[in-house]
Order: sequence, then structure tokens, then C-alpha cells
Amino acid sequence: MTNQEVLQLPQPNPTEHTYAVALSHLRLRIQEISPLDDHDWALLTDKISWEAQPKGALLLRPGQVCDQVRFLHTGTVIYYESINEEMQLEQVGWIAQPTEMVIEINSFFQRLRTQQHLKCTVPCEFLTIRYEDLQALYAESAAWNTAGRRLTEAYMLLIAERTYFHLLDSASEKYRYFSERFPEALQLVSQKHIAAFLRIRPETLSRLRKSSVRSR
Repeated sequence: MTNQEVLQLPQPNPTEHTYAVALSHLRLRIQEISPLDDHDWALLTDKISWEAQPKGALLLRPGQVCDQVRFLHTGTVIYYESINEEMQLEQVGWIAQPTEMVIEINSFFQRLRTQQHLKCTVPCEFLTIRYEDLQALYAESAAWNTAGRRLTEAYMLLIAERTYFHLLDSASEKYRYFSERFPEALQLVSQKHIAAFLRIRPETLSRLRKSSVRSR
């Protein structure tokens, strides 16, 4: 294990209130894109699990197959493929915030080994469903077939957004987009990781942050 990795620890049970809030947030999000009745929702709650991970935990690493969809309740998760050896820092490709899905979509649906790392930047909490249980859910409910397709479409739009983001030219454009799109990540992700995501130097990020504060 390198200093970039943290062993995944036993999962603490959530309080009844925390679990209920997480389920409520997830249902609201799914209802926005594909309505479900109480019966269909109960089919999911029978299969969904709780997961809590410490800061630095690797949820997925190269060579593994992504075996579950995680719905992030609290925390942030970075996606990266490699380490900048000079800076000893992850080359961040994307950041997941609360309410978003955490998944390596090609690995999950094609059952292929991934090249990605998924890492918690702070303690994280998730609702999760395993691949086999999701397939069973689709077999049991036509409504979940529709909801699953629409959730996948929403995630594919995020992939398109990543491409758009990295086509932005100037550091100031990237920082402005990031601060509007990832407000929680500004507080939960280290400045070095934000700089890596923006593909700028840490000192450039510091200058942009100061300029942003002065302009308010």
C-alpha cells in the first residue's frame, strides 16, 4: 500500500435519521427524472446498502471491475488514472459531489477491468447497490428499467461536461466554471487537487482565489 491509499475500514451503521435523510434525498433526485410509486421504491430499498469510508479510501483501483453504483450522500470523490511523480499528486479527471452517482461506467456495464482510481478526499457516506442487485431490480420492474436508463443518460451528460470543461482555454474561465459547478468541492477538496483538476499550477489557483474574493 502506498501513501496514496487507505485501507477500507469496517462500515459503521448510520443512525436511523441519517439513513432516512439519505434515502429521501435519493428518492427526490430519482423522482425528478423518472417517477416511481411506493412499490417500485420498496424494491430498491430492499436491495440498497449503506457505506461509510474514511478520508483517503480507494473505492476502486486499476485492475478491478466496478461492481456497484454509489449515490454520494456526504463528502467528495475524485477520479484519476495516474500520479504526477514529480509532485506526488493525483492527476484529477473529475470530482463527484453529494447527490451524484459515483461509478466507473464502462467498467460497471461492460464488466471490464478499470484504469481509474476513485478516492474519497474526506470521510464519505453512500447508498450503494451492487451490479447483480441492479440487474435483478430491472428484471422485477419496468419502471426501474426506465429510471435506470435515465440515470445512465444523466451520467453520460456528465462525461460530456468533462470534455467541455477541459476545452476551456483560460485559467480564469476554468476557475469560474469550477467555483459555480463545484461549490462544495471548494471546501472539501485540497487546493493541490483542485489545481490538478483545473490543469493549472497551485500558485495560479491561489492568485485566482484571491482575485475572486476581492471582486465580490
